[in-house]
Amino acid sequence: MKKAIPAILIVLMLSMGAAAGAPQYHTTAKGDTVYGLAQRYGVTVAEFLEFNPGLIPENLRVGQKLLIPVQTLWSYHVVQPGDNSRSLAAQYRVPEDLLLQANRLSAEELAVGTMIRIPMHFYLGESAARKQHTVEIGDTLFKLALQYKVSLKELVEWNNLQDPNQITAGQVLIVG
Repeated sequence: MKKAIPAILIVLMLSMGAAAGAPQYHTTAKGDTVYGLAQRYGVTVAEFLEFNPGLIPENLRVGQKLLIPVQTLWSYHVVQPGDNSRSLAAQYRVPEDLLLQANRLSAEELAVGTMIRIPMHFYLGESAARKQHTVEIGDTLFKLALQYKVSLKELVEWNNLQDPNQITAGQVLIVG
């Protein structure tokens, strides 16, 4: 039974790795074009228009509120002695209420040893522009640094990692 628990956790983490995020909007300004906005957010014009049905590129007006494709990726953290919701929110640059909501916890329920999800919001364009890697069993930060020709320091900074030796299968990392 003890061996089954880690396997179950890995399956759960892999299944919860990415989820639809809260909608993000762009309010158009003078000089904005659909083509330019699509490029800015790293999507095709067709994808941008798909998120904004009824939008006619030639009729773009200043002040229009347009939907921007966004996804939420999850990082994971095992609660350590001394951790609290406020310090973890600051460490991962996530609003405290969002951190607690993502884990369906109150600040008082944050227990040492608990694995919690850290919501990391990315515009689809940013995630498309940044290389990502889903951690597999056996991956290490050192191997990934060599594979993607980046430094360990960059991987740690890009992913707000507290302990570079603790990456978990299913975790999505920015690698470039």
